[in-house]
Amino acid sequence: MTINSKHYRLAVRVLLLAAIFFTGSAQCFEFRVNPLRVYLDSKNKSTTVTVENLSDQEVTMQARMNSWSQENGIDDTIVPTDDVVVSPPIFKIQAKSRQLIRVGNLKKPDANIEGTYRLYMDEVPPPRKPDEPNIAVALRVSVPVFISPLSGKAKPSVSWKAEMVDEKNIKLVLHNSGTAHIQITGISVRLQDGTELGGLPDKMTYLLPSHSHIYHIKTDKPWNGEALRVMIKSDNAPYGVETEVKPE
Repeated sequence: MTINSKHYRLAVRVLLLAAIFFTGSAQCFEFRVNPLRVYLDSKNKSTTVTVENLSDQEVTMQARMNSWSQENGIDDTIVPTDDVVVSPPIFKIQAKSRQLIRVGNLKKPDANIEGTYRLYMDEVPPPRKPDEPNIAVALRVSVPVFISPLSGKAKPSVSWKAEMVDEKNIKLVLHNSGTAHIQITGISVRLQDGTELGGLPDKMTYLLPSHSHIYHIKTDKPWNGEALRVMIKSDNAPYGVETEVKPE
């Protein structure tokens, strides 16, 4: 699968921010995680993830691995797993410091289909002081983890079908019948003559292998069931380049 290097370089620079607000006071924890996606295979069974604490305060984090699937065309299903492990599971990062954590795959990869997991790293809030209200919002960082199949030839294959909700709303279903994920970063729905009906220009969703996702498209013009063209931007094409998706 082609990885969009520009998307990746930009993503690595993103700062993950979280704030904990109390009456009359606030704490802000600022992090950087690299990489933001992990790829493993039968030869490279483990790798490291760097978590950098850019704030002025020590923070405690708990790391957990989860299997990742998608249900109902909308929801992610996250289930704790021992197939992939992370070490250390709990760690402290001093202010202006970094921590390396290791992610390792213990399960034999599937012969043909990519394995999909998510690494959760949750902030463990410090003990509440007696004079502070019992309100806290903890940071969660989620990193996708992908396990290449033994064949090493996994790739996505996306198709679409559309259903009229009414003349100004379309229910669009994208289905990935391939063997690898794809990250959708933009969707455009057009008539056959190129007339733009609507879309989701900044929609960031993962479409896992053998799964579907439902998108609700509000159209700029009435749609009366004419033939459509669906274009997507994704991490499977160069940055900013649209590719056409074929109907089911």
